[in-house]
Amino acid sequence: MSTAILDKIRTERDDVRNAAVAMAESEDFNPEDPTFTELQTRADTLDKRAATLQDLFDKQAGADALDGRISKASRRAADAPTFTRESPGQLFTRSDVYTGYSFRGTSSRLFMEDVQTRALPTGIADLITAGYKGAPTRVDTTPPTAPTPLLDAMTTINVSTNAIEFVAWTKKAGGAAKVAEKVAKPSMEVGPTVTSTTLDNIAVWTQLTRQLLEDEAAARSAVDNLMQYDVLRAEEAEAAAVLAAATATIPDAVSTGDLLKAIRIGVGTVQAAGYTPNAVLLNPADWASLDIQVMTNANTAPNSVNVFWGLIPIPSTAQAAGTAVVGDFRSAATHFTRSSVALYVTDSHDVTFIANVFTLLAERRSKTVLIRPTALCEAKIA
Repeated sequence: MSTAILDKIRTERDDVRNAAVAMAESEDFNPEDPTFTELQTRADTLDKRAATLQDLFDKQAGADALDGRISKASRRAADAPTFTRESPGQLFTRSDVYTGYSFRGTSSRLFMEDVQTRALPTGIADLITAGYKGAPTRVDTTPPTAPTPLLDAMTTINVSTNAIEFVAWTKKAGGAAKVAEKVAKPSMEVGPTVTSTTLDNIAVWTQLTRQLLEDEAAARSAVDNLMQYDVLRAEEAEAAAVLAAATATIPDAVSTGDLLKAIRIGVGTVQAAGYTPNAVLLNPADWASLDIQVMTNANTAPNSVNVFWGLIPIPSTAQAAGTAVVGDFRSAATHFTRSSVALYVTDSHDVTFIANVFTLLAERRSKTVLIRPTALCEAKIA
């Protein structure tokens, strides 16, 4: 039995399937393309043919062994270098002697011809010296998913255009009040503030060789995830910079020598403006200092959930040390996105086609804007 024909069928099948995959990855891919359909059909036909031929080979080898012709099978295996030679144990377990053994203490003798005997290795070093290469243990050290607590704390709106106009409605005068029966009800005057802007494009790219993408199936996924999270981290930093830059237009909450007290005053300031604070933006060093201050204060409950009166601490180096932004971030700011983070790949960038290099790109258009400044308050030390 020769595997030359089987190898040829499998090689042709892989070539056909790779061609179908290349068509499916193109930007103008059409699943109803006759060429693509023909490639799929041809690959399936070759796959079935290879499976059928392999099954016939396996059954023929099994029949030889079950007929008791172990010596003949061994000699035929020695004469056919394209097949992997069976070990004495494999030949024995598929022989009539083994299958007819009653497991009651008696059995016939089995004589195996052309069996090589070697000294057993005494340790791993002997195996390595003999050329053994075991399967390596692989550990994924990819960084975890980048958190975006600031973006999670605010409202996100998906838009359909690059240019946007956002409208902020606010109460100008009047308001609800208790009234008696048959008495005229109070009115409220509202007014819009319209702001026009365009989305920012946040992107990153990298390159991988064709061989790496073909040989390491997980490489593409890992790199795509890293690039996607890098875009999200950049958006998080941009949002923090927008809020940090808005401190000149938002109210202040000042305390002498104690940022923790200033944060609590800020909570009251935001509540007085009609909003419910949900988070506090802090410099990472200030967050660490406040944690230590609270946990070492005998008059404070050790439950860390209540450290900042139910506020979600959001660390960012964009926030100046010694200050914090307290507020209702969901009402105060809005994060506009054009789509999810898009991932692209091409082998036609510059001269990379002839170098077998793929260029991978991740990008998204987005914009974080401050809608209601009075929903925020800057806490700082006098």
